[in-house]
Order: sequence, then C-alpha cells, then structure tokens
Amino acid sequence: MALENKIDQILLKLDNLTLESIAEKYPTTHPNVNPYDFYRIHISEILAPITGVASEKIHSVIQWTNALDKGDFTLPIPALRIKGAKPDALGTEWAAKFPEDDPLIEKPVAAGSFLSFFVKGGPLSQSLIPMIRNLGEEYGRNRFLGLKDPKDPSKGKKRIVVEFSSPNIAKPFHAGHLRSTIIGSFLANLYEGAGWDVIRINYLGDWGKQYGLLALAYERYGDEEALKKDPIDHLFRLYVRINAEKEEELAAIEAKKKEGQDVTELLANSLDEQARRYFRKMTDRDEKALALWKRFRDLSIVRYKATYARLNIKFDEYSGESQVSEEAMEKVAKEMAEKGITREDQGAVLVDFTELIPGKEGKRLGRAVVRKRDGTALYLTRDIAELLGRYEKYKFDHMIYVVASQQDLHLQQLFKIIELLGYKDIAARCQHINFGLVLGMSTRKGTVKLYVSPFYTLAHANNITQLG
Repeated sequence: MALENKIDQILLKLDNLTLESIAEKYPTTHPNVNPYDFYRIHISEILAPITGVASEKIHSVIQWTNALDKGDFTLPIPALRIKGAKPDALGTEWAAKFPEDDPLIEKPVAAGSFLSFFVKGGPLSQSLIPMIRNLGEEYGRNRFLGLKDPKDPSKGKKRIVVEFSSPNIAKPFHAGHLRSTIIGSFLANLYEGAGWDVIRINYLGDWGKQYGLLALAYERYGDEEALKKDPIDHLFRLYVRINAEKEEELAAIEAKKKEGQDVTELLANSLDEQARRYFRKMTDRDEKALALWKRFRDLSIVRYKATYARLNIKFDEYSGESQVSEEAMEKVAKEMAEKGITREDQGAVLVDFTELIPGKEGKRLGRAVVRKRDGTALYLTRDIAELLGRYEKYKFDHMIYVVASQQDLHLQQLFKIIELLGYKDIAARCQHINFGLVLGMSTRKGTVKLYVSPFYTLAHANNITQLG
C-alpha cells in the first residue's frame, strides 16, 4: 500500500485532521517524515477536553522518555502550570478519563507528577515500515527544519559554518584532536540531517613563530629521504628536538643573567629570536621561506586527509591562519582604531574591555593584545578578520566554533569585538561549543598520544609510504 494511503488511514484516527490543518495548528511538526509526530498530536487532542488545557500547549510540553519502562512519551504535569491542584492527583484523574480503546495509544500510566504513554505497536509498524522503505536514505532526516521559511521552500535553506578539528600543520594527529573532530563532525551531520546547508571548515594552525623554529630545525637536521618517507613523523621529531634545544638555551641564558653577565648578544642570536626573524621573513613574503612552509603545509594536509578518511569525516574547506591577508588585518586594525576600540600601550596595540564595557562583563573580558610592539598581529586580530571574511563569503545564518574550553575567553573577546565594531548581527550568529582538554600532553615536549590507525601501522610494517 502506498505511503500516502497509510498516512491517510492514521489521519482518519486523529479526529479527521489533515496534513494541512496539522501544519497550521502544530507548525513545528512534520508527520510526513516523522510518524511519532502523529502520536504527540493525538495525545494532545485527546487530553485537551479532559484537562481543559489547549492542545497546542499540551503538545509543547510532551517529551521523549529516557527509559523504555517509562513509556514512549511522558507529560510533566507541572509544566502545564495549572493552579490550585496537585499534579499527582491530576495525573490519576486524567489517566482514568483517557479512552480505554484508543486505536494508537495504550491507556496512560500515572507516576507521581508525570503521565507515561505507550504507543501500540501494530499501527506504528504499519506506518513506520512503509515510510522507511519509501524514504530510503532520507529516513531520519528532517529537511523542513533547515528551510529559511518552511511555508515557502523557494526561499532556500539556512546555512551554517562549522569549524572543527583544526590541528597544527607539520605535527601528527593525536588524541587531543579527536574531541573537536568528532564533536564537530557530529554537529555538522546533525544540521545537515535537519536540512541546513552545511560548510565544514578545517581552520589549520599553519602560521606563527613556531614554523620559523621548525624551518630552522629542518635547515640544521632535516633529511630529505626521511621527509619523503614519513613527512609528519620526521617534522614532529625535528620540532621536539629544536624545542628542547631552545629551552636549554634560554635556561642557560637566564642563569648567566642571574650571575650578572650581559646576555644581550646571546638573546639576539638565540633560537627563539632566530625563529622570530624567520617568521618575519614569512610575513614579508620571502619566496624561499614561503616555499619551505608551503611544502610542510601541503604534506600535512595529505596525511590529515588520509586520517579523516579513516574516521569517515570530510571537510568542504581547508583554511588556516595563513589565509588571512595582511591587508584584511590592516583594514580591521584601522576600523578598530577609528571606532575607539583599541589603544596603544608601550608600542603594543590592545583592547581594554575594562574601559569599554562597564561592570562585571568588562572585568571578566579583561585586556587583549591585538598587535605586538614589533607590529606582528596576534591570533585575535587574525580571527576578527577571518570571521568577517567568512561572513562576506558565505553569508551564514549560524556559525559554530568547536574549540577547547581553554579558548573560552579568547572567543568571548572575539565575539564582543565583532559586536563593538558594529556587526552585532554577525556576533549573534556565532556560537562556541567547548570541551575539556586531554591533560598531560604537549607536542612541543613530545608527550602527545598519537592517533595511529591499524592501516597506518600495517603500512609501516611493510615499509609502505603511500596509503590508499
């Protein structure tokens, strides 16, 4: 029997309701793709004359249960806000008045201030099984939720940008990346199932002084054959080695400083300062420096894509901090200065929220440096320009950052600056989904727990350098 006929049969049992009347009375329901919506509506229609409460109000508080022994649906009676009566007494009274021979629902069970409802299996299977067969892969998706106007599909779908995973290039994918990756992919799939136009972005950590340090390490200890054989592993080992040397060097300089020695020249020629100068060459678009950095980036993305494929995760765009132009940051910096959002402090440029926003909020947001004394833009400046650029590119209705709770303050400051710049609507569309960090791991110290698939392990065992 056709799916439409099955739906019509159920509608006959629902007090002669039609799909059109349901859509008008219960606009958040979509019974043509979710049979359970029929049952919630049916319960609401039966209880309305019994309780004296409008069916729409009852429908809005009927919930799924969290355990099968509590039924398929539950009605928390206090949520109806009926004055002058005890919820448990009302539950017993309403359960007694519920029809004995209802075609879809068993007689409800009163349990304290809740009413539990059990769906009859026969009618449900008669509607659900044909629907699953008819919809195929589309079953379980609700394309209506993602429409800009459910009553007018021609207006198109809402768009969401989800930024997640975002590892640093030239470093292996480790356990600390998994949370953002899995949570972000789940959210993206959820919105996609709800009919939204989803843009998945992997915003790579691919810019900064650490890549100047890595370049120094490669120039000193790099091995072309090792790089070709296993680029990420080789670069990771170089990064750990050069960081250990840098820390030892800084400790030695600090010791000499305490002894009263002049360490000016030592600091000027330190690995840390050399890395800073190398990164400056990158920002000045030095061809040789950029060529090496680009090679590291491209090799990293190839390996990451193989890892994501094993996890069945996809991205629409591999972006990164490097993709934010100096021109875009200069434009943002100028706009912030003109609007009195930033001020200079000993050569640096900062946003002092304690001066801009009175009360607790300003104190909570504190102060944020957006440009160092040497003119180098910090992450916050880059993220401001990137966010505005994304809105210009995608015109999103919503954007989610799936980033660890360590960055809570950073993202709060970012959203507030966007608001202070006059883009309150854009700020309101942004959301931070956070999560806890995996403690005790540091890429710099080499203490991370690497994610290695069984396929990758097998490839190494057979000396295979290219994964399919």
